[in-house]
Amino acid sequence: VAAPSLCQEAGSGVPPLKKMGKAPKVTSFAKAKRAEGLFETMGFGAVRRMAQRQAQEPGHAHMFNGFRLAGDFLHLASLVFLLIQFHTARSQAGISLKTQELYLVVFLARYMDIFWNFMSLYNTVMKLLFIGTTVYIIYMMRKPLKQTATKEPKGLQISGALIAGSLVLALIYNDRYPGGGIYNGFAEIAWTFSIYLEAVAIVPQMEVLGRAKIVKNLTANYLFALGAYRVFYLLNYGYRFAVDPISSRELTIKAISAVVQTALYARFFMMYLESKQKNLGADVVMNPKGIV
Repeated sequence: VAAPSLCQEAGSGVPPLKKMGKAPKVTSFAKAKRAEGLFETMGFGAVRRMAQRQAQEPGHAHMFNGFRLAGDFLHLASLVFLLIQFHTARSQAGISLKTQELYLVVFLARYMDIFWNFMSLYNTVMKLLFIGTTVYIIYMMRKPLKQTATKEPKGLQISGALIAGSLVLALIYNDRYPGGGIYNGFAEIAWTFSIYLEAVAIVPQMEVLGRAKIVKNLTANYLFALGAYRVFYLLNYGYRFAVDPISSRELTIKAISAVVQTALYARFFMMYLESKQKNLGADVVMNPKGIV
């Protein structure tokens, strides 16, 4: 889900870039709709229209472009694949608990404003879905499916290092607007931290896969959908930058993080596609050295 406009001054409704003398690019709502024509053919037209009805202003309409919606639904699909595995196989084998916990930290940091910064019904529902589903997944892994857990001997150290590194980087390089006030500054740093952490939250999962010889079909589908979601969000960032008055620093934070996360999936993508060429229901066979 796209980050809220945390850098705006409370009550002003005027983006800081406009105050700084940078004239935003003006793009009509009709132009935004034409750019989403491809997504209409993908079967999600009704969902797209519902999202756009929640954001009638042209600037908000660009947030609900086809790339972003495709990414959101791929993200949801990844969680569905994971839950199906939990409830059918009654096993969490091959899934990293630490990665799920890192994703929960990501969502809590990014969506801390969920109850007082309303942007649209679509945005709020998606935030609640991601937080709620991740909490449920962690519960399943820690309680009912605990006996089937995959050992993560380095999981705690890796998670701690990723959180600390992401926090330090967010303090050093963020999109905080100097005149935005204390709360907006804190929220912007928390959002930036969540972007950096999400880019590397998959590392504990990759460490688990690095020791695997075969990845079960549903687990592989979960990972593929999760990686593909970031690819579409990378395209979304490029589209948003072309039509919205966002800062180059915000684009840099988003784009580089998405590129890093996609790169972490690259070798798995290749093995996934190779294993699925002959049989879409096949498990993914890893190479002798894993993927990390």
